[in-house]
Amino acid sequence: MQWLFLVIGLVVGLVGGFFLAAWYLRRSMANMDWEDKDIAQMAKRMGMNLNPRQMQVVKQQMKKASAQPKPLFGGLKKKSAKPQTKTQSSKKR
Repeated sequence: MQWLFLVIGLVVGLVGGFFLAAWYLRRSMANMDWEDKDIAQMAKRMGMNLNPRQMQVVKQQMKKASAQPKPLFGGLKKKSAKPQTKTQSSKKR
C-alpha cells in the first residue's frame, strides 16, 4: 500500500513540476529583452540582413507578441460569427 502512495505521489509531482516549469519558462521568455545584435545574429542565421527600420519593426512585433503570450494548451476556440443561412441550417438536420 505504501508503494502505491509513493508511485502516485511521484507521478503527481512530476506532472506538477512539468507544468510549473513550462509556466516559468513561458513567463521568462515573454519578459526577455532582446538586444539589437542578438536579433541581427538570429536574422543572419535565417539568411536575412536587417536594416535599422526592419530592426525596429521586429522589436515592436516581439514586444507585442510577448505582451499576450499564447495559452499553454491553445485556449478556447472562438466560434465564427457568421449567421447561418437556410441552406446551412437545413443541411444540419
